[in-house]
Amino acid sequence: MRTSIKLLSLVALGAVASCDVGTTIAGVSGDPSLRVVNAFTSPVDVLVDGNVSIAAMAAGTISTTFAAPGTHTLVLRPTGSGASISQSITSAVGALSTIAVVRSASGSLSSAVLDDTNSVVPAGATKVRVLHLAPNAGTLQVYRTQPDFQTPTSWQFPFNYQPDPTSLSAPFYQSTTGSWEVRVWQTPADASGWATAPAKVIIPLASGEKATVVILDKPGGGVKIEVI
Repeated sequence: MRTSIKLLSLVALGAVASCDVGTTIAGVSGDPSLRVVNAFTSPVDVLVDGNVSIAAMAAGTISTTFAAPGTHTLVLRPTGSGASISQSITSAVGALSTIAVVRSASGSLSSAVLDDTNSVVPAGATKVRVLHLAPNAGTLQVYRTQPDFQTPTSWQFPFNYQPDPTSLSAPFYQSTTGSWEVRVWQTPADASGWATAPAKVIIPLASGEKATVVILDKPGGGVKIEVI
């Protein structure tokens, strides 16, 4: 997926919380980058080639670190724990890859690649996908309106935590150009929660643009929305 180093500009409504990022290692503008989404239940450390790049990254946050072009070993570990997982990553000039730190079915730390490489947006169209990466939230009600259909419509049901999102389990939906609106709540379990949804966002998109909505746990309870 061709992405920008900046989070997509969004208009926040209601109680949408801003993203409290972890420690970010600064780099030269234009350096290849790795974006990390902490969708685990506790802080994590991010190491690149054995060096700590992001320390004690809080749960429910997004941060970015930098790596020279080439192949690297990425290690993710719960902060204060000796347990860890590793994987190979390849960086390239101008590229921004996104890795989510997730909770596996067994409760242990795992990872998921969020890069989208197949979703081509035709001219005159826009695309959006929504990822449930809030492990403490349980089943969520996620509804949307889109440029060509203004009636609130359920994104998918049931909508549970997605530790391994794929093009089938977390597809992009397509519409015309204009603004999408996504609202998220826990109860009630129907469209009546639209008016009072505690987390909501408007995403204006031009022809050929796409966005990923990430739902994360919010400190103190509930959820928040980030757009990448």
